[in-house]
Amino acid sequence: MTDLLPFLRLYRQHWLSLSVGLLLALVTLAAGIGLLSLSGWFLSAAAVAGMAVASRDTFNYMTPAGGVRFFSIVRTAGRWGERVVSHDATFRVLTRLRVWFWQKLSPLSPGALAGFRQADLLNRLVADIDAMDHVYLRLITPIGAALLSTGGLVFFLSFFDSRLALILGAILLFGMMALPLVFFFAGRKPGQALITGKAQLRTRLVDYLDGQAELQMFAAAPRALSDLQQAEQDLIRAQARMARVSGLANASVQLLSGWTLTLMLWLASHGVGGAAPGPMTALMVFATLASFEALLPLAGAFQHLSTSLASARRLNEILQDAQPPAWGELRERAEGGALQISDLSFGYPGNTQPVLRGCTLQLQAGEKLALLGQTGCGKSTLMGLLTREWNPQAGKIVLDGKPLTDYSEAALRASFSVVSQRVHLFAATLRDNLKLAAPAANDERLAEVLQQVGLGALLEDEAGLDAWLGDGGRPLSGGERRRIGIARALLHDAPLWLLDEPTEGLDSQTERDIMALLMRLGADRAMLLISHRLIGLEQMDRIALMEEGQIRLCAPHAQLLADDYYQSLHRRLTPV
Repeated sequence: MTDLLPFLRLYRQHWLSLSVGLLLALVTLAAGIGLLSLSGWFLSAAAVAGMAVASRDTFNYMTPAGGVRFFSIVRTAGRWGERVVSHDATFRVLTRLRVWFWQKLSPLSPGALAGFRQADLLNRLVADIDAMDHVYLRLITPIGAALLSTGGLVFFLSFFDSRLALILGAILLFGMMALPLVFFFAGRKPGQALITGKAQLRTRLVDYLDGQAELQMFAAAPRALSDLQQAEQDLIRAQARMARVSGLANASVQLLSGWTLTLMLWLASHGVGGAAPGPMTALMVFATLASFEALLPLAGAFQHLSTSLASARRLNEILQDAQPPAWGELRERAEGGALQISDLSFGYPGNTQPVLRGCTLQLQAGEKLALLGQTGCGKSTLMGLLTREWNPQAGKIVLDGKPLTDYSEAALRASFSVVSQRVHLFAATLRDNLKLAAPAANDERLAEVLQQVGLGALLEDEAGLDAWLGDGGRPLSGGERRRIGIARALLHDAPLWLLDEPTEGLDSQTERDIMALLMRLGADRAMLLISHRLIGLEQMDRIALMEEGQIRLCAPHAQLLADDYYQSLHRRLTPV
């Protein structure tokens, strides 16, 4: 139950609407008990009065009939109001939970979330938080309403016969304690399987849809579809097991209701409150029948509690295990973009071999430095440390004379622009994709930057900046997408550019054009280019060769040509 505590605390922010929903649920139950009890007494009393000539003319038919109508109206209105208020309160709570969870999730670095798949994170954000509605709708409200209505019923019936009232109260209290406990344990495994099954099905479905190109290319689609169908069948079986538990819970409540009704009928048939059997016997029996309306939701409530607990644990795995990086207090961004990397060491969690082993490198303000190395040597890991996706295990990174950890997140993000080989374009307009880097930029500035990066032709289209790029920017070529990434870097206007293989996957001519564009537009900025290719590197001030997590050499291109290793790389990687 402790897993639910972080979420229950958020319920206090909506205590008024939640309390109103509980009150309306109590009013509905009380009206239902009153309706059935009064109806039973009224029918019995009217039948008894009708058998005697003396009483049938004096019996008050109007007041009980008015009471029946009153209770029926209150019950209907209360049920409607309870549904509206409680569901509105629940949706507000779920909205607040989702926003709260996102606020906890968004500061986490990609490194902190490396152990979670994106589809699984989405499932936790949607399905697992949705499961929290059971806590209020099926747990808090039914328990509160059942306890209060049972107490009120016992108090009311004690005026007529305290012995029968206490017997009924004891049976109801036993049912409230025993049945939920039994069906909590009965529904625990199916509930956990239900949550796990939903997560696995959504994850496999996302993988199946995202990987269609590769699946079709390697004729693996039938196998992936079979795995998806297997996950679907696992979920259906979990739902069937939970449905059987639900049916058994409802049957148990109905069985207990029947036994209790038979017992109360037998006890009340000897008279109520010492009086002879009469209309009060019917009142007592019908009150017993109506009281189980409060007990009916409880077995299902605790049955679904296991689902809420499983969802809470999955959410807490992220909130407790994935810690956000500690940011500094420095609010001013770097001005020159000078970097000093000293004796940096880092290894990924779970790997015994470090990726970086005492890496040392310097980049002066305005300098152009290329970091060259084969795949797996640690280049991208170093980029992740510079952007604070990960924190180094040893060594230090200094930006403009200040440790990287001294910068606030906003100041650090304003200090550099990242241009990578994977430029993500949102399913939005060209304007929206550019203003991601500079929300305050006007259309004139956006058009100017597009001209600078050689995308002026996009403005000649009738839609202009309102052109819809679609999911991933499908109408654009790979080179055009990279140019939009460069346009974003220009709009961001940071003193340091971090270029993570920005020409990867492009043809030789487009690669040369992109490199020339980067050198021209980034002339007054510090630039760290990570690459395993050699096109355009002769334009860099220095080239650092990286091997096995260390900087082997760092010198200008002409000087490095004297090194045998660089010469072999140059001959092998430079296109003819």
